[in-house]
Amino acid sequence: MRFDIGQGFTPAERNALIRFAVAVGTRAKCATRSLLRPLKIRDLQSALREQEGGHRKIIEEYSRKAAEYEAGVTPLSEAALSFFEGAPSKEHFAAYCNDIIRQEQEVLRRSRREYQISVSYGFLPRKLLRFHRSLSPRVTFGYSNVLHEECDFVLTDEVRRAFLASSLAELPQYKGDWTHDFGYVYFGSLIELFYEDLTVFAGERCILETVSHEGICGADFTDEELERFLAWEGKPAARRKLVQKLRAAGREAEK
Repeated sequence: MRFDIGQGFTPAERNALIRFAVAVGTRAKCATRSLLRPLKIRDLQSALREQEGGHRKIIEEYSRKAAEYEAGVTPLSEAALSFFEGAPSKEHFAAYCNDIIRQEQEVLRRSRREYQISVSYGFLPRKLLRFHRSLSPRVTFGYSNVLHEECDFVLTDEVRRAFLASSLAELPQYKGDWTHDFGYVYFGSLIELFYEDLTVFAGERCILETVSHEGICGADFTDEELERFLAWEGKPAARRKLVQKLRAAGREAEK
């Protein structure tokens, strides 16, 4: 069941669920905020092409949707029907698609004119740099205009232990301590190896997804996984209370 564990859950509750996802997951992703390597023009050009390709794909998709849509015939999701307050006319739907296309065209136009590059690994110890490179980092813009690195890696026992012993092993130190919440993870100190947007998979299923800077955190655990969570780390009373809260939130979201 999918759970929104952002608003309504405490940092300590999110911490427990994030740690559990790392403990049971098989693969994970995370991102840096800058380059942890010297800038190479070929990396920049590759990241720009990737970014432009993503925008062109969206433009092509909405151009096709506008051309193929027939009111009352083309199926729409419940979310789309709610947004349009029913099945829109072809003209209304086309206008909506064209607005998105114009937005994407404008972003595409600016993509090579507005971007930021920061190279920052002067305080990163060699041991942590080797660990970072073992996580298969690649240079990208992702969803931003800031060049950084994204890691996509298998949660081996060694990597899992490292993440569970990172800042994830600590609770927030004070009110508003964003560095210990919403998928931010650091090793050593904040100026050494720092990640955001932690995402965890169990097989092909995404069991944890965070957008750190927006304070977004979602989880997707099966009933069997929630049963495992009850006994995890030897805190059954607190875990049972949290599972009950999760199930209540899940039922509310389904209404």
